[in-house]
Amino acid sequence: MSYYHIILEVNDHISTIEETRDIEIFDIVELQPYLYSILLPYFNKQLIELDDENIKFEDVLHIQIKQTLLPIQDLIEEEQRQLPSDTDVTITAYEIFNDRELSQDVTLVIFDLLDAVKIDRSII
Repeated sequence: MSYYHIILEVNDHISTIEETRDIEIFDIVELQPYLYSILLPYFNKQLIELDDENIKFEDVLHIQIKQTLLPIQDLIEEEQRQLPSDTDVTITAYEIFNDRELSQDVTLVIFDLLDAVKIDRSII
């Protein structure tokens, strides 16, 4: 079984200072709901509708879709156990995503598939 993880880097308009923030959705087993709420709208340069907010396409600075074979917390715990006990390093999801043995970036594959099948949200 594969687990997918979507990371969006977006402009944050909460403060008057230009800032960015990450929206992270981890341990996705079924991509279909995210296909319609995030991936297709992004692909078609439309509004992305999340549970608690709407994000304009222009506010998305970067999107990544990562794939792992285990849930992210399991991978973090396993990597943390492999560190020497006197180490003060904390493993995060980003360290897992940067390790090519533990995760794959499937962003381009997914968007290439969307382009190949020519799915348009307006027909859904």
